[in-house]
Amino acid sequence: MDLTKNSQRLIRRFLLIVSLSLILCSVAFAESRYQAIPLHPGYEFGSEKALILDTVAGHMWIWVESPAIGKRDGGRYVIYQGQLTPGREMGDIMAEQHWPPNNEAK
Repeated sequence: MDLTKNSQRLIRRFLLIVSLSLILCSVAFAESRYQAIPLHPGYEFGSEKALILDTVAGHMWIWVESPAIGKRDGGRYVIYQGQLTPGREMGDIMAEQHWPPNNEAK
């Protein structure tokens, strides 16, 4: 089976289009899986923070980046926050932590 040059060119073009489509679909899926939500920096000067959520598996991370100021080091950190657990109905408490009140502040 001898293909003409034109047929070979069409087959190569088709394979290229299919390959690019598969790559674009995988990139689009990866971008939609992870969502970043900006967080208020709090009281730290210049620090940037974001919550990163894995929308498929429910894992969460906090990303923090702060510049070096004076003698204080800057840095970039990714801190794992745990995995979301689905509830059975709205209002379910999924996890609790308790600590005693601070009696020093009066």
